[in-house]
Order: sequence, then C-alpha cells, then structure tokens
Amino acid sequence: MDSGTLPTGSVTRLRRRGWPLAVTGAFVTTGMAYSLFWAPVVRHHSYWLMSGDLWGTYRAAHWVGWGDLGGVYSSGTALVTFPGILLVLAPLAMLTGTLGLTEAFPKFVAHPTAWFALGPASLLLSAVPLFACDALAERLGLSRGRRAVLCVAEAAVLWNVAVIWGHPEDAVALGLALYALVFALDGRWVGAGWLFGAAMATQPLVVLMFPVLMALAGRGRVGGLAVRSALPAIAVVLTPLISQFHDTTHALLDQPNFPNLDHATPWTTLAPVLGGRGRDLAVAAGPGRIVAVILACGLGWWARRWRGRPELIVWAAALALALRCFTESVLVPFYIWPVLAVGLVLAARAGRGHLAAAAVVGIAISAVAQSHLGELPWWSIVTVGIVVVLATGVRRTPVPVPVEAYDHSLAPRGDDQPAAFAGSAA
Repeated sequence: MDSGTLPTGSVTRLRRRGWPLAVTGAFVTTGMAYSLFWAPVVRHHSYWLMSGDLWGTYRAAHWVGWGDLGGVYSSGTALVTFPGILLVLAPLAMLTGTLGLTEAFPKFVAHPTAWFALGPASLLLSAVPLFACDALAERLGLSRGRRAVLCVAEAAVLWNVAVIWGHPEDAVALGLALYALVFALDGRWVGAGWLFGAAMATQPLVVLMFPVLMALAGRGRVGGLAVRSALPAIAVVLTPLISQFHDTTHALLDQPNFPNLDHATPWTTLAPVLGGRGRDLAVAAGPGRIVAVILACGLGWWARRWRGRPELIVWAAALALALRCFTESVLVPFYIWPVLAVGLVLAARAGRGHLAAAAVVGIAISAVAQSHLGELPWWSIVTVGIVVVLATGVRRTPVPVPVEAYDHSLAPRGDDQPAAFAGSAA
C-alpha cells in the first residue's frame, strides 16, 4: 500500500458514511454562519448569537483542565449532567486559555475570540448522532438514497440542541447510545456495554434506553452489560462526590430547573420547590425523571418479546426516550430532540411518505418548542407531535435480518420464532 493512502476498509467506511460527512460540513458551516451573522444582518445588532449554557459548560471544562474535576459542581457554572463532556472539551479550554482568547463567561461578551474554536468544535461534536442514526438506518436495511434524505432531516431537528441551545453533551450521548444499540443488534455486547457507558458518562438521559438493551441482551449477558455501562459514569462522578458531596448530589439528584424561564408542564406543581420566586423559581426535576426511569423499566420488560424484531427494539428505544418529555416537570425546547432523532430513523424505514410526515412534524414542533405559548397549549402541541412522529415509524412487516449480522442466540426458541430469524436462516 502506498504511503498516504487509506486502507480499503477505511475507504469503504468513509463511503458508507458519505452523507453524514457531507451534512456535517454543511451543518457546521451554516451553524457558524447563523451565530456570526444572524444578529448583525437580521436583527441589526453587532453581537454574535451564542449559547450561555455552552459557555458555562466550557468554563467547567477549564476546571477539569486545571486539575479540579472534584469542583465542577461547585464552580458556579450550573452543571447538572455527568462531566464526561468536560473531559472532551478540557484540552481545547486549556489551549484557548493559554492563547489568551476571550470568553463569554461569567459575563456576556459580544465577540469572544474563543468562539472561533469552541463554536466549530461544539458543532462537530454535536454531529455524532448524524453518523449513529445513519448506521442504525443502514442496520435496519434502508437504502443509501433514503438515508441521505434522513440525514438532512436529522440535521434539521438537531439545530435546536446544537446551534441554539449549545448542548453537545446531549448529542454525543445519544450518538454513542445509538451506536451501542447497533452493536447490540449485531451481538457485539462488549462494545455495546462500553459505548453505552461512555454515553452515560456524558449525559445520563440515555439511561431510559438501558432497559430495552437489557431486554435484548437476555439474562446471560445483562450482568456484563450493566457493569460496562456503569463503570465510565462512576469513574467520572466519583471524584466530585468525594470532593463536594453536597453540591454534586444537589446538581445530579435534585436537577434544578426553572419553570418560569423554560416551560412548565402539567406536572410542575408536583415537583418539590427548591427556592426562588418569579423568574428565578427553581423546582426539582429529579423526582419526575425517576418516574420516567420506572416506566422505562416496564417498557424494557415488555420489549423482551421483540428480541427477534430489530425495528421494534428501536421503536421501544424511541418510546423510552419520549418518556422524559411525557413526565418532565419542566421542559426545555431541546429535550424533545432525542426522541425525534430516533423516530425519524423509524419513519424512514416505514416509507418515504412516513419520513416526509415525520420530518415536517418534527421540524414544526422543534420550532413551536422555541415559542412561548401558554403552558397547556405548548405542552399539548409538543406531546402530540412526539406521538405523531412515533406513530409514523410503525410498520407491521418485520425487517429481514442478515444471518451474518445478528447473534442467533438471542432468537426465541420453538414455534414462536419470528419471521426475521426464519427468513435469515432460510
């Protein structure tokens, strides 16, 4: 092989992910263009559009770079997720700090020079689920052409979480969790466990998918899967727990959220009040999320009967992610994105018309989520929209599973063997 050339396998993989690569380039370019030019050109103001949440995360990454992982929850950055993303951003934070580039935290800066590094890096990280959704769609048997349309639709609904709200940790976590699901569908359980563990260490919202993975794994594999999935999260949160136990448990268990700043739901009145008043009123989102986890466990138990139907396992994973939106005491617009991302994959498998309908509804409710309608109208529109996207992915015919791609030890035995296995064994 000549020097400078890629191995054949690498070239093949790049070609298979050609559309995610192309859409990622367009996503980063348009996202940065929106950030730099929307306010000056459209609003006639000179500042750049940047997420305050992202700058808070970036400052917490500085603390990791300075060697104080234990203090990330007491540093005043309002971090409420696991610190996996901070480990990724810490080298960049140290670089921009060494170069003396300006940042927009703790005070607003109209033109922070570090944005030229942080902005593209955040958008590139946020593109991980574009590749994961493409891999999952390929695993479900979608053609390259339909996957191309799917990739564009995925980028459209990703805009909220990545460009407007600046939460690459949500995108990275879902991308890793979906890759774990692909590995699990292929019977690669060691890799699936570590990938899901990395996802958990980045953003624990993906824990709602874990009961579905457990259902797919079966009794013989669930122990190893659970250990590998838990170890990375334990590793990154152990130091903060030891160093700043009160602040860490408050951030991770109470999960403070602000119904008068974000969006109240019918369950807001049931959430414990943490303090404040008016726009600063804070409630605990943690208890509501426990309800979602319990419901996800029930869904996982039910999904055991779908172990031979990959498309139904993926649908169960999408429904599990939707449980957060159905039970959350306070919703932020980008919370709806994970279920939309997986729902679009299922809709694409169901047919072109299904994909078109899911894309229109997904983009529409993503836009509505940015509005400030009344509590009940806003929550109703978003919830109904999520249900519609999930419904578009329902299709009765099973997906043929290639014999070389699936672990047949997962197949049900006897006369109940599903068509997916029967067809692949023929």
